[in-house]
Amino acid sequence: MSSIADILMKLWASWNIRGLIILSLLVQCFLVLFAPLRKQKGGKWVFMTSMWFAYFLADWVATFTIGLILRSERSFILVFWAPFLLLHLGGPDTITSFSLEDNEFWIRHLLGLVLQIASTAYVILHSPPHNKLLFPALLVLVAGIIKYAERSRAFYLASLEHYGDKGRASIYQREVEDSFQRGTRKELVAAYGIIKNLLVGPLLTPKYRISSRQVLDGKCPEQVLQMMEIELSLLYEALHTKLPVVHIKIGYIFRLISLSCIFGALLSFRLIPQHPKLRHVDIWITYGLLIGAITLDFISIGTLILSDFNLAYYCLRGSTNVKIVAWIHNRVINRRRWSKIIPQHNLITYCLNDYPDWLIKFADLLYLRTFLEAIKKKLCLSSQELNEQVWNFIFEQVKTMAVSAKTVEMGKEICLRRGNGILDNDEKFRDVIWSIKELDYTESLVTWHIATDFCFHDKDGNSSDNMDYREISKSLSDYMFYLLEMEPAAMATVSMDRKVVREATYDQIKGFINGQSCLDGKNVSRAIFALNPELDFVSPIGRKPVFLYARKLAHQLKELDKSNGFPWELMSKVWVELMCYAAVNCRANVHAQQPSRGGQLITIVWLLMNWFGLGTQFATGFHDVV
Repeated sequence: MSSIADILMKLWASWNIRGLIILSLLVQCFLVLFAPLRKQKGGKWVFMTSMWFAYFLADWVATFTIGLILRSERSFILVFWAPFLLLHLGGPDTITSFSLEDNEFWIRHLLGLVLQIASTAYVILHSPPHNKLLFPALLVLVAGIIKYAERSRAFYLASLEHYGDKGRASIYQREVEDSFQRGTRKELVAAYGIIKNLLVGPLLTPKYRISSRQVLDGKCPEQVLQMMEIELSLLYEALHTKLPVVHIKIGYIFRLISLSCIFGALLSFRLIPQHPKLRHVDIWITYGLLIGAITLDFISIGTLILSDFNLAYYCLRGSTNVKIVAWIHNRVINRRRWSKIIPQHNLITYCLNDYPDWLIKFADLLYLRTFLEAIKKKLCLSSQELNEQVWNFIFEQVKTMAVSAKTVEMGKEICLRRGNGILDNDEKFRDVIWSIKELDYTESLVTWHIATDFCFHDKDGNSSDNMDYREISKSLSDYMFYLLEMEPAAMATVSMDRKVVREATYDQIKGFINGQSCLDGKNVSRAIFALNPELDFVSPIGRKPVFLYARKLAHQLKELDKSNGFPWELMSKVWVELMCYAAVNCRANVHAQQPSRGGQLITIVWLLMNWFGLGTQFATGFHDVV
């Protein structure tokens, strides 16, 4: 046993720094290549877990290895390797922050920059005498300082305090207002500035509102969706990459200096006679670090050229006629910029997939009940891709809402509707308006969610004429319940404790399921729906269980149109209003978090509503009739 330990200790003593240096380079390669995919695959937990692990491992490995070099007997080659770790701490251009919260700690990263520069400089200053690798080490040190400074600057600019600087807000607004009419790519130009305004938070002028609505005139839903996707991409690049720092004149100059330093270090290392005691493996590791740094820089340059940030920048400055810009634009404008996934979560399905009683009791003993519930929720999730049918319906409903919003005041009044705007328009729907006006948002959403499930699985009344609306209602119902359960920050409109409402409803449904056998989601919905709608009892919180409200609502909906069974078109419109209400009342910084996680449909809807002048950031008191 001791011999094995001795072998491991010798292996660690010989390869600890070498192995960690190689690991640091490999992690940098992984981040450069795969970080841009966060916009598309952010909803997949395996990918996001790997990305999270690599992001934090990169800093830890580089910092830990510098510490080992400081404690070791410094040789020529270790002195040369130390600046590469500073270069790695600067991180790739494709990812600076993993989440918005990382940007808020820009002061800590600035302090880290000072400390790491000091540590690396200490290693170089205390290098062995007559060190022939001192000059290339200083060149790499300069490149490392530039890269780390770029990252610290990116954190600073992406923090909400500075991203939302009041002085810059008016500049952004003027840019957008002046650019709506520029060139054939005015949509890309407008998206460049409008996303800044939405996050900065100034009161937007009537001119801005009128111009943004005019941009959408004559555009099909697919073109508008592409505009929203570009905005998501610009938002991601501004908050989570180095593009805002690199994409300025001084940024280009420093990047050229950095790249020149690495080339100079490679040339110097190649020309300087090697020390006779230098091992071949160390030489190859050094070449790998130098060539790897140059390769990653070229990949970053390519990413910069092909970025939406770059395209918008040149379009904004009237450079759309430049052939290279037009060539790049035509090849990347149709790329996928978010996951286009609509997550689905269903309460009845969740109730059916329960753990055995013995496992729940065991988890309670170890205080792991919350952990088990989190796993169960993940296992019960499903997803579907946003299809043309669903998006077209949402677009047309938001457009209809916008047509009636002649003024800012009318637009803000429409934003307060959460289903009642649809139900108030027709006298025959007044009998079900209680489900909106007499319940708070959480109760109303859960009531309509369960009622939609009852109607969806009912044997009668699902005619072929209503199949499209039926699928849309089901999809939006499960998506909104997913947001309520899994993304509560996106549901800032919730006024009651969602857990109380959900748990009371869960207990009642479970009580019914436990008395049955061999039930799936469809049969449970049908069985509960078949019960007497007047059946009543008191819930643990002193109110009627929401699922009884849902059964009553489902029966009323069925009675509205007996020839077709259920008014699915009406239900689809109510779900769009419920989603619009949540989208426009959600905090802007919550929407800003979504692009790095694959994007959310509710954020797309938020952007669409603001383009149509249905946001809460428009100045009132003006006669801006359109």
